Amino acid sequence: MSFGVVLKKECLDNIRDRRTIISSFSLAILGPIFFVGIMVFVLERALGENDDGIAFTAVGAQHAPQLMAFLTQKDTDIEHVETEHPVALVKDGDHKLVLVISPDYAERYAQGSRNTLALIHDSSQFSSTRRHLSILRGYISTYSRTIGLLRMQLRGIDPTLSRPIGTQEIDVASPAARALTILSSLPYFLVLVIFMGGFYLAIDTTAGEREHGSLEPLLTQPVSRAQLVLGKIGATTIFGAASLVIFLFGLYFAVPFVPFERIGMALEIGATQLVAMFLISLPLLIFAAGLLTAVASFAKSYKEAQTYLTMVIIVPTLPLIFAQLTNVETSLGIMLVPSLSQATLVADLIKGESIEAIHAATSIASTLVYGAILSWISIHLYEREQILG
Repeated sequence: MSFGVVLKKECLDNIRDRRTIISSFSLAILGPIFFVGIMVFVLERALGENDDGIAFTAVGAQHAPQLMAFLTQKDTDIEHVETEHPVALVKDGDHKLVLVISPDYAERYAQGSRNTLALIHDSSQFSSTRRHLSILRGYISTYSRTIGLLRMQLRGIDPTLSRPIGTQEIDVASPAARALTILSSLPYFLVLVIFMGGFYLAIDTTAGEREHGSLEPLLTQPVSRAQLVLGKIGATTIFGAASLVIFLFGLYFAVPFVPFERIGMALEIGATQLVAMFLISLPLLIFAAGLLTAVASFAKSYKEAQTYLTMVIIVPTLPLIFAQLTNVETSLGIMLVPSLSQATLVADLIKGESIEAIHAATSIASTLVYGAILSWISIHLYEREQILG
């Protein structure tokens, strides 16, 4: 009964605190909008409109009239410029993509020698230039192959002799799996939302009460220290869960705005997947609440607790970064690592892959054990008299 009273008291106190509400849920509310907005912007800049032609600048076009005629027949917008410093055109930002044809092109072409064309661009600029470069490279490659085949036929040589081996690409990745490569930071974002949801409430219920002098009267009430601490952890868990629900709800409506179909990908996050993500994350909510409460209990002021918890939040996210860099696959060992196990299972859900029961059970059990240990540490800290100091 005392646990319920403390839980209700902490939840109501923080609901009345507008600062805590805004701080706790701002990431969950704005996260999906910002995240998807960035993805839409990046894809739009990188791809442009698929129906649009490509644009580039040609230097020395008069040396390759047949090639330029071939490129003109394609859906291209060609600007002709003559300069001795074509690289400067791109560096100065006046031109995005420059095709340079050397003066000896016609002579080498007539001799049957190999010509090398320069394609100048700036890869650090994330724009439609990348798409234009890829398409232009493909046009030139097609023209080159055509000329090569014609030359072999004129010499009475079977063109297929030059290509004795062919390849066929078979991509086994599902459209959702390919889409997740773009949204690779989504599981990381989900873990961060969980921790940020209870971040400020954990500070208010520990260091905040100590700083305001309300902790001592609270400890004089007929409530055991264990029930008191568990009530605080429960309230932090509820706020973390609310933050997660808001984030998943926003994600459900925001993801369809990402134009995955334009790059041959697909990602649909349905209600069933969202519920499964929430259930998988429940143990992490308890772990996060226990960790935040335990660490904040060491702080004597609100500001000090903020410093501690800001550094602590980095710890659960480090395994996720490592896993992304090393492309770690789902295994039983990973399920023993909090945050990483949940992020891995969530990624599998998004990709539409089945989750093994042993993996889910291990993730839930291990994370709950860690959460229980952290809760015990928090209770032990509150049982000391130094908690008032």
